[in-house]
Amino acid sequence: MNPMRDFVKARSLAAGFLLASALGGCASDAPPPVDTGSDAPIADLPERQGTVSGLLYDPEAFFIHMLTFPTEPGQEDMAPPPALFDGIPYLVFSAIPGAQVRLSAPGLPDVSSGPSAFTGHWQVNGVAVSDGLPYIAQAIPPAEGVTLIPGAPFPLPPADYFPTRTLRPIQVNVTECSSQTALMVGNTGGLDAVAQYLTMEGTETTVADLLDPAKTGGVVLFWVHAPSFYYDYFLIPQDSVAAESSAGQVIPLMWAPPEGFPGQSPMGFFAMPGPVSFLGYFALVLPPGHTEPVTVSFTDVYEPEEGEEPGPFGPRPLPIPPAIVEPHPGVSVQRVFAFPNMAPPPPDPLEDPGLPPMDESWRCVPPFPEE
Repeated sequence: MNPMRDFVKARSLAAGFLLASALGGCASDAPPPVDTGSDAPIADLPERQGTVSGLLYDPEAFFIHMLTFPTEPGQEDMAPPPALFDGIPYLVFSAIPGAQVRLSAPGLPDVSSGPSAFTGHWQVNGVAVSDGLPYIAQAIPPAEGVTLIPGAPFPLPPADYFPTRTLRPIQVNVTECSSQTALMVGNTGGLDAVAQYLTMEGTETTVADLLDPAKTGGVVLFWVHAPSFYYDYFLIPQDSVAAESSAGQVIPLMWAPPEGFPGQSPMGFFAMPGPVSFLGYFALVLPPGHTEPVTVSFTDVYEPEEGEEPGPFGPRPLPIPPAIVEPHPGVSVQRVFAFPNMAPPPPDPLEDPGLPPMDESWRCVPPFPEE
């Protein structure tokens, strides 16, 4: 007789009986009934949320740094491209740190970012996803004011910055919207030039008056750009543009190195009579109490000389889409891009169809309205 062998055998038999008993018990228990009638529990699905991120910068500062970037004679082509890429000096010295970006849409809760980074990057979390209600971004300066990154080759005067709406809708219908743009302007650029122009025209006006809802229905600054080589990242000023609006007063703006002549703002901007801006920069001043949408039309008035070679976007004049503005008190900025003026190449029946188009849902651009 081997006691150890008998112990192992007994333990194995006991384990087998226990397992058989457990399985038999499970098989005999009926599953609980599932209530599919009116008494079934109801649970709300969690709200879909997304993240929106992008850049915050001063478009007037960006333009001035681009125009005055120091280059050696004959090496102008070596200057950095006028694009919203990290490390581009025009963006480095116009990025706005420490500000918040607030996203608003009718019927949806407002959501805000934390303070923007010194590079101008910002991010808003917990944004309600919607297929039909686009958001508008408003940049809000910090309480202590805005200080741009120092060391720019062309120093700019200090400015008081204002809450600024960017009139490019952000359609958050996916969970990740990246590379969005928020803009912010101050009191030493185009707004000051507009106030001085209206004063010289006979209506005493300050920058504070332009932003006072009792005195204006809001001011919209339009930058008209040439077609962008890559999405809307390239900010090439479109010269020789005329503008007119269905309401309010459109004022063309120009720039020259600041010399303090009458009507010139501390940053160097000044207003011009007539409809044409050679920078593609305009201010729309709306009358107080105006609530109806305003259509602003733009026309490329450049006249090429006989035999002039077309530019990279085709022969001038270029088509420029109109802008429709919902009036809002305060200051807003809108970027408008001209369209290329050249027909697409005819399809090649022998060409490989290639890869399917890339997913561009991250751009969060509202669909074009149907004709």
